[in-house]
Amino acid sequence: MIRKSDVQWWVLEAKKHPKSAPTIIEELARRLAELDAENERLRDEIIRLERRAPATADSAEVSALRQQVATLQRLLDGEVSTEPSVVFLSHRLQSARLPLSQAQQMADEGRPALDSRAMLGLRSLVLARPHDELLLLTSFGHGLKVQPSDVPLLPEGGTWPGAEGQELAPDERLTAAVAVTELPRFWTLVTRRGYVRQFLRIDFDRRIARGDSLIESPLHNDEPVAIVNGDQGDLLVLTRWGKGVRFSQRSIAGPGSVALELEPDDQIVAALPLPSDVKILIVTASGDAARRDMAQFGARSQPGGTGKPLIQAYDALGAFPCEPPGRLLYLTYSGKLASVSTADIPLHQRSGKGTRVRDFGRDPAVAVTFVPTNT
Repeated sequence: MIRKSDVQWWVLEAKKHPKSAPTIIEELARRLAELDAENERLRDEIIRLERRAPATADSAEVSALRQQVATLQRLLDGEVSTEPSVVFLSHRLQSARLPLSQAQQMADEGRPALDSRAMLGLRSLVLARPHDELLLLTSFGHGLKVQPSDVPLLPEGGTWPGAEGQELAPDERLTAAVAVTELPRFWTLVTRRGYVRQFLRIDFDRRIARGDSLIESPLHNDEPVAIVNGDQGDLLVLTRWGKGVRFSQRSIAGPGSVALELEPDDQIVAALPLPSDVKILIVTASGDAARRDMAQFGARSQPGGTGKPLIQAYDALGAFPCEPPGRLLYLTYSGKLASVSTADIPLHQRSGKGTRVRDFGRDPAVAVTFVPTNT
């Protein structure tokens, strides 16, 4: 429930900053209402699961939902900050988070977030809200779930906190990470060589709880690199060389399908669900970006074939839905954060090099995440 004491606190804050009072009250009320609604949804989900299978009320799925409810309750009680965080993840499952406002400040000041040793182990940069769930996949196809509130804050000096993750085998490493707000009915997994497979979420969660491998690609030297909401619409897969393919997720075969034919040196770097003909933003490690309208990029009837160029590049780094505009938060090779607004990036009608939004010079970006305007 939304407490009267919370409203009273907002009013006091508004009095301290009278010019910004309407904005403060509207934003905090929207945020708390959103948390309250999510809390109630999860409680309903727990009740549904317990009624459906009383004997398995302590299953991994119910336990995960209970943990989410506990996190949301702490948020509503004011015990945990509602500010999103930038989460850094290493190949060996070391992790650290930085409040978004602090990350933005470091980007503005040009200060490194991670030191050189920590950067050597970096795998992913993810934007996560406190009530999100981090879903991770390893090179062996194992899945892990982490609450952002359980990730320690980034220490001064930019080193990894704590010891190396113990959940991984000696030659196993993290290969994919995503922050999940709403749990879909289906998950779609995409590998580095372009193999795709769908899972019913219930089966997906059971496999994670048992420690089973979620995906075993028939392609040589392959591993999962993306986790995508598979409920509806099309799937867009992007390669490092700027090529892409779009097809209906319903056309993925039960045992899995090969999304596209890749050159030996190319690999998948991003995958997006496309519920409609949205505009997306493709970014490169060198600092170029191209806004593309997916209405010009029709879906194939089934996976397979060669990809179509979306941007002329050999260093594509990621792709994001970009309406409404927001900011790109990059992490460079030297461990520095860089923030760039996407509002002025033009719409590109043809495949080209894109627009230079940041000149990284000899310090290219190694990871990037998209920060929506309302975050």
